[in-house]
Amino acid sequence: MRPNQSLTFEAVVGLLRKHFRGLDEKSDNQRADYLLSDILLSGFAMFFFQEPSLLQFQERLLRKKGRCNLQTMFGVDGVPKDSQMRERLDEAEPESVRVLIAVLFEKMRRCGWTKDWVNEISDGACAGSYYVLALDGTDYFSSETIRCAQCLVRKDNSGELHYRHTVVAGTLVKAGSHRVLPMDAEMCCPQDGSEKQDCELNGSKRLVQRVRRQHCHLNLIMTGDDLYSHVPFIEECARRRIHYVIVAKPSSHKELFEWVEELEAMKATEHVSWSVGPACQRKSYEARIAREVPLRADGELRVTFVEVWERDKEGKQIYHNSWVTDVAVTAKNVSELVGIGRAKWKIENEQFNVQKNHGYHLTHNYGHGKKNLSAVFYYLNLLAYITHLILSKGDRLFQQCRQVISRREEMWNVLRTMVNFVMWESWQQMLAYILDDEAALPP
Repeated sequence: MRPNQSLTFEAVVGLLRKHFRGLDEKSDNQRADYLLSDILLSGFAMFFFQEPSLLQFQERLLRKKGRCNLQTMFGVDGVPKDSQMRERLDEAEPESVRVLIAVLFEKMRRCGWTKDWVNEISDGACAGSYYVLALDGTDYFSSETIRCAQCLVRKDNSGELHYRHTVVAGTLVKAGSHRVLPMDAEMCCPQDGSEKQDCELNGSKRLVQRVRRQHCHLNLIMTGDDLYSHVPFIEECARRRIHYVIVAKPSSHKELFEWVEELEAMKATEHVSWSVGPACQRKSYEARIAREVPLRADGELRVTFVEVWERDKEGKQIYHNSWVTDVAVTAKNVSELVGIGRAKWKIENEQFNVQKNHGYHLTHNYGHGKKNLSAVFYYLNLLAYITHLILSKGDRLFQQCRQVISRREEMWNVLRTMVNFVMWESWQQMLAYILDDEAALPP
């Protein structure tokens, strides 16, 4: 099946609708005014159009026209009210929504689209093609008064309790590219049978286990910040056949850096230099490589240490960092591994920043609930984000609209206005109208 047929707006919504309707058989819809599938699709539509008041606008269209765009575009039979949506989704299982992330990724992979995120290692025993999975956690909700059963609890120095939601995102990144592709996400929340507070590191272990289970055939390299250069986590990656390139700082790895300096004194480290760019903008790099060094004092886990300094054409240092890895590092591939390690920061700039500050309103409290509402809303939000990435590559009319309306925020303002106040027969008809196609004019 061609990509432009299998990953259009209609195809993605059809996939979601089929999956959500399968949940109707397991839910107690007989006692409810609306099907769970209609409520989930309505919630997805709200995040897709980045419009918290979408249901109110669609209810108004329904009264005026007898139909609304939730019905024509998303196949919703009954449009719930905001309060009804929140009550039902609070009882829904977040996992029933999260699983769709893997489904969409697999469809993209089969179409060949995920090749855009393949990183090459050209030399050494580990030479080959890899997907680089960047892990990072972020708080998307925090309050001193609002809480639910899934909140993490932190007490500050004054004894005040803070309730928060933290999610660990697993996102594909590529060295030299600003584009990212979310691959999975894991909520940090109280675990069954445990009295301890959950944390980012434990959530990351669960995510790594699930990613390998769902994508057992992929060659993966995991990258992350200093939190992840932790022996139990690295051993978990090894068990799951996942390579790693993880930041290691001297403040948390004192013994590691002492070993490196001792090897340096014995001239047992390797130094590699290279430069990039034309003469007027040239940047120079120097890397130091130390092999078979212990990650911690007991020496049980040995790693390869890579440190890099970047300087501008005047010789001024503009970047410095260090990583540990299990990839076989050579003079020919060290620059590629440095690029992989540096790509981790794209998850903050290109995913978390976009979700929080550029239309997705991740930190906005759409409704907290008492059980699962916050997590369900997060996964619906992430599905909307992924769907937008898919449409930017696979939906011809959407691509043309992005060219006509240069600013992203302006385009979504136009789409929200169109869907809130005009009745459309389809997504394609609305986009064609924006593109001045007279045949698309609504009756």
